[in-house]
Amino acid sequence: MSDKSGFSIDEDHVIDYLRRDGRASYSSIAEALDLTRNHVSEIVKSVVDSGQLRFTASANPRMFGFHVEGHLHVVLRGDASALYEEMVGSSLTTYVSTTTGDAGLCVQMRCRFEAELVELLAAIREHDEVLSIQVHRYDSIVHNIYAPTLQAEDEFSLDETDMRLIEALELDGRAPVRVLAEALRLPESSARHRMTRLIDGEIIRVVAVPNRNFGRAHTIALGLGVRHKGVSGPCVEVLSKLGVEFIATTTGDFGIIATAVFVTLRDANDFVEVLRREPTVVGISTWIHLQILKEDYSVAEYRDTRQR
Repeated sequence: MSDKSGFSIDEDHVIDYLRRDGRASYSSIAEALDLTRNHVSEIVKSVVDSGQLRFTASANPRMFGFHVEGHLHVVLRGDASALYEEMVGSSLTTYVSTTTGDAGLCVQMRCRFEAELVELLAAIREHDEVLSIQVHRYDSIVHNIYAPTLQAEDEFSLDETDMRLIEALELDGRAPVRVLAEALRLPESSARHRMTRLIDGEIIRVVAVPNRNFGRAHTIALGLGVRHKGVSGPCVEVLSKLGVEFIATTTGDFGIIATAVFVTLRDANDFVEVLRREPTVVGISTWIHLQILKEDYSVAEYRDTRQR
């Protein structure tokens, strides 16, 4: 059975499972989805070999001193391709996409210091195509399918071996423990213990990231700016129950920035209609992510600058 894009429904289900747990065993996926282990193995090999999927590790930004995070809506005119390239190459951005709506570009940023944010905004304003920038500072990232969101500082520090392990998993999130152990010159039991410690401690998360250019079913990504009554908690709970992929409480016009994905535009419309009927919601702004140019939560390049 295939969806309207010609992709197997089984493939979509397996990919969705791996997006949440990139190191899930084929046996556990098969049991959860009522498939055979061989079928799951064939699907994963096919989508990886064809470039539809990559496995990586995303790290908790707070362990590396990133305490200034937020969402930028950049209003554009004309050809902004040079700005796109600059934002994709910036070490201060994790997510960059072109969008519908009044802003042509959406950027998720993370900075260690206020000065870095100031410099980033100044660099964006240098482009003649930029008309304005709407800045939404995150108070708290409540949920992110692709990255750990633990807010408190971790109780233990990361040593050089931890850093090398994180770097290895950023390159290949499903690398066998045996391969990781050989690279780190550790016993397999020690490598497995370190990896488990990092994952369970919400220092890293191993995920599968789809290449959305392949046009799989789950490619309609809807951005949401939500205005709500009172405190954000009740609205966050509503969004969580609706299964959105990303939720952050913010300072500014919106109380919450969120992202949800859908199979069809009808599904997206139904979602928005449900959200509009919620008593705690007083306003919604929406935009569709047309082309996702960057989706990268790695931190390996900050190994020498992280706060200890």
